Amino acid sequence: MTVATAQLTTSIADFIATATPPARARERAGIAVCDTIGVALAGAAEPAARILRTVMTAESRGNCRILGTGDRASAADAAFANGVAAHALDFDDMCFVSMAHPSCALMPSALAAAEMVNASGRALLDAYIVGFEVECRLGMTMNPRHYHARGWHATSSIGTLGAAAAAARVLKLSPAAAAHALGIAASLACGLKENIGTMVKPLHAGVAARNGVMAARLAQQGFTASGQAIDGPQGYLAAMDSERPAADLALAVADFGKRWEILDTGISVKLYPSCAATHPPLDVLLQLVRDHGLTADDIEAIDVEVDSMTPRLLIYDRPETELEAKFSMPFCAAAAIVFGHPTIETFAVERIADPRVQAIIPRVSLRANEAFDTAAPLSQARVTVRLRDGRTLTEQADGARGYPGRLTDAELAGKFLGCAERALSKRAARLALAAVRGIDTAPNVTAVTALCVTGRD
Repeated sequence: MTVATAQLTTSIADFIATATPPARARERAGIAVCDTIGVALAGAAEPAARILRTVMTAESRGNCRILGTGDRASAADAAFANGVAAHALDFDDMCFVSMAHPSCALMPSALAAAEMVNASGRALLDAYIVGFEVECRLGMTMNPRHYHARGWHATSSIGTLGAAAAAARVLKLSPAAAAHALGIAASLACGLKENIGTMVKPLHAGVAARNGVMAARLAQQGFTASGQAIDGPQGYLAAMDSERPAADLALAVADFGKRWEILDTGISVKLYPSCAATHPPLDVLLQLVRDHGLTADDIEAIDVEVDSMTPRLLIYDRPETELEAKFSMPFCAAAAIVFGHPTIETFAVERIADPRVQAIIPRVSLRANEAFDTAAPLSQARVTVRLRDGRTLTEQADGARGYPGRLTDAELAGKFLGCAERALSKRAARLALAAVRGIDTAPNVTAVTALCVTGRD
């Protein structure tokens, strides 16, 4: 049954407050939380995260932990800091329905709220799920125009409402209060794609997480918002230039609790710390390197074919900074040839300047192939490598190795440890991994976060 537009926010809020996610959905959420805590630990040392903490911790006081550090802050500020850290390396997960990085805002928001009220791990996972489902229904309605044509960075513009939903669930808001939290969040949503490749991009994730917590806490105390803040004539959907009208969002939320987007399309975990659009080409390029023993001296040219959206994301042909390199197909391809599997260290400035990389970069071309546009965004790619000995090698990808159902447990654990060991000792990282993997049964999330900070062995 469709939801009347007049009751749209009420219907979403009722789902936030009362939904009962299935066990399989919690399993998917557990993977996302594990991955995101790992990348937040790695990102805590990044300049964007450090600068934010310097500004914030001088003023903020509270008991919520900032992962990968010894600092604590208020719930909103801890969510802010952890959100920035989680997105600082662009190593966090993706969702192609919302066209957002969902977990870098959802996890910090839910985690900070959970620490504030001593909630269980299961409560955190359920909150993550309802926030994810809200984001997906918004994304289905608003995209592709909202993200693709108008320049809104959905990680923040849509993620703020998801983060508010997650925090509202942890705080056990009534449906009426949850509706106000959504209305407040609708006015706090922001994020411009023009800032991709700068420190502001991870700031978007932190702002979404902070604003989500703040919206839920304000609503908890009786702060009110318009009942049509989302779907009114001057509301969120209209202002954010939604692809489809509010009536379509009403249709999209009608299957809440019956169909779970986290199970149907899921979350894509990144195995390389670069824009998700680089991953299918990198997968097949690395496979060609392994299969044929390719080196930098063998390469004459590399041609990468992708869908029409990807060139709008990979905008740096000649990157100079670490952040620009993450959005550069020429650099990522060249670095994969020279260094192999891209890691966090691959994007260091000295590696960008490596003469072997610089020699290959001009030989890499990126072009759109409209035939790929009918598939899911960022899922298909064709890589053609021309060798100096006259051979031509071609390989095509349909999706990346970290897509739902493809990620192995060993890959997730390996990524977590590699990330966590940037902030923790090897022993502490393994203890943290065990705790995070068992978060579903944790009676209190503070027992988990206590293992994810510095100052302990």
